[in-house]
Amino acid sequence: MVYNIILSLQKLSPYQSPGDAIWVGLSNFTEIFTNGETASSAWNTAFWLTALTVAIRLVVGMAIALLLQSRVLARWKLRGVCRTAVLIPWMVPPVVAVACWKWILDANTGVLNQVLVSLGLVPRGVPFLADTSTVWWSIVAIVVWRELPFVVIVLMAGLQSIPQEQYEAAALDSAGPWKSFLHVTVPSLRPVITVVVIMTVIQTFNNFVYVWLTTGGGPGTYTQVLATQLYSAAFVKNDLGHGAAIGIVMSAIMAIFALVYFRVANRDEVRDV
Repeated sequence: MVYNIILSLQKLSPYQSPGDAIWVGLSNFTEIFTNGETASSAWNTAFWLTALTVAIRLVVGMAIALLLQSRVLARWKLRGVCRTAVLIPWMVPPVVAVACWKWILDANTGVLNQVLVSLGLVPRGVPFLADTSTVWWSIVAIVVWRELPFVVIVLMAGLQSIPQEQYEAAALDSAGPWKSFLHVTVPSLRPVITVVVIMTVIQTFNNFVYVWLTTGGGPGTYTQVLATQLYSAAFVKNDLGHGAAIGIVMSAIMAIFALVYFRVANRDEVRDV
């Protein structure tokens, strides 16, 4: 971390020795905050890659966790099969998952486009990963599909820790399923949800694989995020100092987020006590 801070104040190529570095002061940070591309990357990182995918994972993950805990699946003896099926995307390495989705979404030979064309829903194949109206939704779908099992597993563990007596007490008060969910399940899962949100936000905010392997930040720089901008600056444009400065800004944003979230979580715990 200390060396990264020193590097962010220098201009250095990967092909130069550290002794050849040129001291540039805060100019790398000045360039970051005055460059419009960085603002666009920050928005893409914060909204599309992080906030949207985390929110979808939390809502869909909660629905799937509740379904897997329901008596209906247990009655049909499908609980084990469904739990195993949910885990399958998580068993696939991210690189393989992206390669499979690129094939599925291909405009000419992709399975999804062949189905859409055969059903008459579109006249020709849609370039999902090359069109600005569809590219981000495609990336969001890939991230949610691959990372959803983690959220489901953690929420299921939280659901299993809730005493059944609380639901029985709610039933005696004539509370239906929705009121039981709001007044028993959600308050009991608050610490678990806090951990899930923190871990998934940090993991996703710094993620490089999904965007870089799917679009390389394109078309143009439309899907550029801070992690891919860092890589481009350091290893494509050969400016390690600029890349280090972007990395420090990303770390600072995550540190602030973690501090705020832990403060809120601790305040809730004190209030509960």
